[in-house]
Amino acid sequence: MPPAPGPETLRAALPPLDGRLRLPGLAAPVEVLRDRWGIPHIRAEGGQVDAFRAQGFVHAQDRLFQMELNRRRALGRAAEWLGAGAAEGDILARRLGLEAASRRDYAALGNEARAMLDAYAAGVNAFIESGAPPAIEYVLLAATPEPWEGWHCIAVMRRLGLLMGSVWFKLWRAAALPVVGPENALKL
Repeated sequence: MPPAPGPETLRAALPPLDGRLRLPGLAAPVEVLRDRWGIPHIRAEGGQVDAFRAQGFVHAQDRLFQMELNRRRALGRAAEWLGAGAAEGDILARRLGLEAASRRDYAALGNEARAMLDAYAAGVNAFIESGAPPAIEYVLLAATPEPWEGWHCIAVMRRLGLLMGSVWFKLWRAAALPVVGPENALKL
């Protein structure tokens, strides 16, 4: 295991949050203001596509590693970083077909929704390509971020929905129903 990084390494891994940056592909200037808690607020003169491109950039600036780890979990690739302990989750994600379902959902989107996700992904990729220092997690794993695609947003939300949505209650109810019957399941 590598030694713990020092304060200089940790500080160097923080992306710049002020000043002017060039974000390729914008139709007009975009302003990102951070409130006292560091929460970004985006003003895009060029419309929604510019706003989503800037949002992707800012999200990547703030939490690219978290985004990528969630994507890896959704695609059944977390064990590549987290080791054997993550293999069961990877197997489940693959068995559930999260990648194929997310690609199908993306293909079925209307033009406006697809443009939104593509602009967001372009913003994420612009941050990756900006030369900003990698998050400390990448340094510790000796890894580099992988490019983002529009359908990845759907995969991440699909995975988070499994964790936070009502799917677990529905699965539990389906398992309990044959054991305790409908009347007792309602009581539970």
